[in-house]
Amino acid sequence: MQERAASIATHGQKTPGLAAPDPSRPGHYILIDGHYRKRALASAGKLEMECFVENDLSDLDFYRLSFMLNEQRSDQSALDNAIAWRQLLDEGKVQKEEDICELTGISAGTVNKTLALLRLPESVLSVMRERPNAIGIAAGYELTLYYKLAGEDRTRELATRIMTDGLSSREVESIRKQVQEGKSRKVKEISRQYKIRTDGGQLLGTIKEWDSGRVMLDVQLSDRSAREALVEALKARFGLDNSLL
Repeated sequence: MQERAASIATHGQKTPGLAAPDPSRPGHYILIDGHYRKRALASAGKLEMECFVENDLSDLDFYRLSFMLNEQRSDQSALDNAIAWRQLLDEGKVQKEEDICELTGISAGTVNKTLALLRLPESVLSVMRERPNAIGIAAGYELTLYYKLAGEDRTRELATRIMTDGLSSREVESIRKQVQEGKSRKVKEISRQYKIRTDGGQLLGTIKEWDSGRVMLDVQLSDRSAREALVEALKARFGLDNSLL
């Protein structure tokens, strides 16, 4: 900022900003591009700023122009985009994610992954806001997948590592897969099944048991007396009576 102010004080403003009439305040203008130039001019004691003026812009035109200019300078982070796009959707400026694709020229997959960043807990987003450009869309999306597996605290720690250690998206993906594979191994449970048959070999049902202790009985008895006898035996086995049913 100081270098730019010194240059403007010496050579004057070389590049105009971009502005448009403020639709809600007649006689006022909204600066779309040139905020650093404006601050540098103020630092240099200049009270006027040269601007190109765009007329008859809609809200989406404002956003399209500012997005395009930010993208050209690579200043816009994935988190910046997620917040801006969520606001466009919440305010009804666009109706669906496909409208954002048309507005920005970005693929549907990237738009979806970008908006997914806002499903991260606020504590993780606070870490990302410290240096938004340090976490790109690929690493950020891996964080959203990691959060579902590892929870808030570990996700916040991983976000900090990405920023401090410069982890690549592939490294973040590897960390996420390690946690995912570990969870998959823990979830697997062995079950055993026993078939129940009549003396004549007709299948009546099954009994299933799991290592966790779960037992499931599934039988079909067309004979009412046999069915009632089985129910009474089960009630007696578990100490049940009709008043508890």
